[in-house]
Amino acid sequence: MKNVTTRLAKKEDMERLLAIEAVALPSAIYLADVEEEFYDPERGELIVAEIDGVVAGFAHYSIQYDNAAWIETLRVDPPMQKTGAGAAIWNRIMEKCDELNPPAIRMYTNIGNDGSIKLAYRNGLGICLNTHEYELKLEGVALPSKHEFKPVAYEDVERLLTPYKKGYHDYYFTNRTFYEMNDALYRALAEDGKVWAKEDAVVVVGSRYRHATGLHVGMLCGNVDHCIDFAVAEGLRQGVPKVVCMIPNDRQELADQLRAHGFTLNGNDIIMMERVF
Repeated sequence: MKNVTTRLAKKEDMERLLAIEAVALPSAIYLADVEEEFYDPERGELIVAEIDGVVAGFAHYSIQYDNAAWIETLRVDPPMQKTGAGAAIWNRIMEKCDELNPPAIRMYTNIGNDGSIKLAYRNGLGICLNTHEYELKLEGVALPSKHEFKPVAYEDVERLLTPYKKGYHDYYFTNRTFYEMNDALYRALAEDGKVWAKEDAVVVVGSRYRHATGLHVGMLCGNVDHCIDFAVAEGLRQGVPKVVCMIPNDRQELADQLRAHGFTLNGNDIIMMERVF
């Protein structure tokens, strides 16, 4: 019988973790880009599973603005899948939830990732939101017309975003990370300077991490055409290669507006799974 254990990742594990990431999910490789964050104990835990002393997989556990738990980057080496590594990682995650008592636990995965979905189901999570991801490559894109957006102070964020919450199913999402829309989020968005508004529009722009790889747009509200122009102009100003926007899969009119501005569907049907405690 194989001995399956979990522990915190060590710096010397990184070479092995990168090798696992490269074969487990080659379409979503980013561990090296977020190494500093994932190894920071103040931001969460990078959990490693071992089978008979050999590193078999890993995942990251962190806490969101409202103390909800966020799970990401769960990867298991393909030859070592279905041997208990993923289940062991989830056991440690649920132990952390027992310890920290978060209001909810959330994660994202691709709609076709049956293994990831099954493990989440076993731990009480269910599919909560289905999204599509659109992107616009900025090479050769002309600078859009200037629109007079101004940064929004914390005191005004809730009032401006509340009318649009329903269209986003009460969640804010960026960099494939999902947050409940509440006061803790509003304060963080304002402090990060991510909320911009003018008389007929509100837009939330700014990436969670990997800032140089693209500008992420979290919400497009009101005059969507002007919001998109602002996001594209901001992406060009920052010198990033693309602008990325995730939207609920039931927002066809918003998808049409993104396409009209040159955005294309990148083929990822991303779901958010959640368990409320």
